[in-house]
Amino acid sequence: MPDDHDGADDRELMDRIVNKDEKAFRQIFERHQNRVFNLAYRYTGSYHDAEEITQDVFLKVYKNANSFQHGSSLGTWLYRIAINTAMNFKRKKRLATESLDQINEPGSMRDEPAAAITQNPEEIYKRKKRRELIQSALDSLPPNQRAAFVLAQFEGMTYLEISKVLSVSIAAVESLIYRARQSLVVKLRPLIDRGELDRKF
Repeated sequence: MPDDHDGADDRELMDRIVNKDEKAFRQIFERHQNRVFNLAYRYTGSYHDAEEITQDVFLKVYKNANSFQHGSSLGTWLYRIAINTAMNFKRKKRLATESLDQINEPGSMRDEPAAAITQNPEEIYKRKKRRELIQSALDSLPPNQRAAFVLAQFEGMTYLEISKVLSVSIAAVESLIYRARQSLVVKLRPLIDRGELDRKF
């Protein structure tokens, strides 16, 4: 028997979640879990931590559904909760460095392929060290810079969209991303000079 919420839009589902409708909540979760997970993963560089953050985000969605304003985008509201949750998570926990896809590679980082069997140990080691350097550089950025950079670089969001997520002005977003890029270029200069990053972001 089909779910009686099939075809309902996000706003209708959020209204039902306010009344603790678990079927509506499951549908919101299924629609949006990947984007929340990907954002959390790109921010933290950790699959396990991204899963924990994703669970926390949707718990907040369920508990605080009545705070969603219908005049705004659910996506923006979710991104705001997700980025704030990820930032708080990073403040409370020193993360173990985990692999991160090439900094300018689009798409989900959940599907990182295993190293090809033809790769020799030296190549595998170099690849691992390169990703550790990239993750370390991202982790070294102040939280707002890292958030703005991740939203622009990985999520492809406009400065206007980022300003709504971070609750700052567009000029502030421009400044955050500019400073993040300048810092990353300095920290990742050896990789750039060796051609191990495809472009200067």
